[in-house]
Amino acid sequence: MMLQNVDKVDVLAMIERVIGSEKSSQIRLGSIAPDNDQDVFDLASDSDMVVIKGSSGTALASGFHWYLKHTCKVHLSWCGNQLELPEQLPRLLEPVRLATPYKYRYYLNYCTFSYSMPFWDWERWEQEIDQMAMNGINLALSIIGQEEVWRRTLLRIGYEEQEVSEFVCGPAFFAWQWMQNMTSWGGPLPEWWFEDRAKLANAIHQRMLSLGISPVLPGYSGMVPQDFGDKFPSSQPVDQGKWCNFDRPSLLLADDPMYATVATAFYEEQQKLFGTDIHFYSVDPFHEGGNTEGIDLAAYAIGVQSEMLRHDPQAVWVFQAWEGNPKKKILQNVIPEQALVLDLWCESHPTWETSEAFQGIPWVWCMIQNYGGKNGMFGNLDRIAHDPITTLHNPEAGRMSGIGMAMEGIETNPVMYDLLVDTVWRSEATDVGEWLESYIERRYGKVVPAAQYAWNLLRKSVYNCNMIQQGGMESFICARPSLDLTKVSNWGPTNVYYELEDVRQACKSLFECYEEYSESETYRYDLTDVTRQTLADLSRVYYKRFMDAYQAGDQVTFQRQSEQFLQLIRMQERLLRTYKQFLLGPWLEEARRMGRTEEEKELFEFNARTLVTLWGPEESSQLLHEYSHREWSGLIESFYLPRWKMFISSLSKAMSSHTTPEPIDWYAWEYKWTKGHEPFATEPQGSLYEAVGSIINTISEFGIAD
Repeated sequence: MMLQNVDKVDVLAMIERVIGSEKSSQIRLGSIAPDNDQDVFDLASDSDMVVIKGSSGTALASGFHWYLKHTCKVHLSWCGNQLELPEQLPRLLEPVRLATPYKYRYYLNYCTFSYSMPFWDWERWEQEIDQMAMNGINLALSIIGQEEVWRRTLLRIGYEEQEVSEFVCGPAFFAWQWMQNMTSWGGPLPEWWFEDRAKLANAIHQRMLSLGISPVLPGYSGMVPQDFGDKFPSSQPVDQGKWCNFDRPSLLLADDPMYATVATAFYEEQQKLFGTDIHFYSVDPFHEGGNTEGIDLAAYAIGVQSEMLRHDPQAVWVFQAWEGNPKKKILQNVIPEQALVLDLWCESHPTWETSEAFQGIPWVWCMIQNYGGKNGMFGNLDRIAHDPITTLHNPEAGRMSGIGMAMEGIETNPVMYDLLVDTVWRSEATDVGEWLESYIERRYGKVVPAAQYAWNLLRKSVYNCNMIQQGGMESFICARPSLDLTKVSNWGPTNVYYELEDVRQACKSLFECYEEYSESETYRYDLTDVTRQTLADLSRVYYKRFMDAYQAGDQVTFQRQSEQFLQLIRMQERLLRTYKQFLLGPWLEEARRMGRTEEEKELFEFNARTLVTLWGPEESSQLLHEYSHREWSGLIESFYLPRWKMFISSLSKAMSSHTTPEPIDWYAWEYKWTKGHEPFATEPQGSLYEAVGSIINTISEFGIAD
């Protein structure tokens, strides 16, 4: 299937948004044919002009980005930019021609739209789409505006507006509604919301298409509200049970008398809203559970794809390979040339190895890397540099056709994503040592030996994870207090896979570069992050110290060690308030800004507060609380620190009275916080230099050893 063609004018407009009109006037774009059906770009200098030729919009944008990175030595990321360019753009010393071995370069995960993007406006989306194009992305999930597709679908088949309102989730929880895990939670939405978000979706889709990125829209799986059988007695929707104690929506089978009616309404309304230029459809009927008992999966697969193709003969069914899905019987009964599998967790737990390479269906090697939008420094640089290209040439890997990023949350760990998108244009494994030195120069503007030393320590520690685990090591600062903590979130890792001292030394070494790099936004982010990680790691050590004293009945040591733990939390708060990306305030401000009335602002703020703390109502929060915890200034001060003070106080009283601690109703206290409206800082405060210097001195006094 041909991906999108573009007008060079759109790519040039993107270049102007990134470097301004004066410098963009020094760039000339041209077209070239694909190289063996693969995207390719050429770079060269012609007098004072930089000439970029590409076989597609994303090839042109990638060529521009490659020039910026590897000739101009600049760095663009979610986590700060280093974009110092001379008035006259540098000449290329020699021409460059690069072809990608990957047909598809995929981006996003349903979860990203909730953990990172629920409150984005067009301005923020425009920045992200530009980054997508520059990173070579040509296929990207888009679920914005699905609430309007479903509103129109349900109204068309006989539901009332009020019933639609009760069915649709709030903005922080759309991801799980459209993956068929839940309904209603976080709603109801105001009436204006539906069409407003559809307009945003159209702007997103049109910009993507103009740059050569094909959106992936949800297709119709058979999902219906739980009361569907009551409304339409001739149908027999299958109950899908629960997901994390939420009731899942029901499922219509493809041979149900109502299936074609609902599918037709869904596809026709979606095409009315978003046009007929989009041909990729994501459908995962049994994501993280569901009920397949008694279902003829072969007939179901044939029926779902037949209906999809009836409304779009060019349709490609996109699957997520995750936790036992897609089922073998489903894959065996779809048209391989009109299907594509995303192997989401390929960097740690590749599904292709245990699924006969997806039965000959084309598939994409994806990296999740981030779970829940949490902050932890985490990954395996060497694996990312080698595994995709090695797998591509593995004859047992079937029809691997692409590379992708499917993280649950973004705006963390920029080094991992920068390396992955660099490999898109390499036909051999990347030398991580050489690449990392280049990364330091691009990210900070120059190489300082202490920075090299710091990054080599990070490479062998936090960025050398060989464990199968869902995300980085979690900070006990963010944990719901208990007597026997081993992790923060239900699926979080328990065993630290690196030496804590390596991270602390990396922090000290990066701090030594302050005079050289202090004006660098990217350096300030990295110094904040590695210092944050140092304190996060130490929270495990300090927790164990005061709990050992509690178990031993040693009140004096308990008081001293528990106060050190609380001081560590206060240090983290002081540190994080110095950098905007580590503030709670902007997250809540984005949410409130979406509302038009005070009631709406409060609803959206509740969504934002709940997602990063309780996640769901009481029964669901038993599994999900802290899954999306964030080490953010404001959240630490108002939520995590008071919890720990309550807990430590209860232990202290119990020790004094020789009794067991009084139980604390954590959910009640946390729920009250989610309903609060106190404002938090939206701009950084204080000195990063003073905060980090104080932390380094203090932890040297406290000690790091367990």
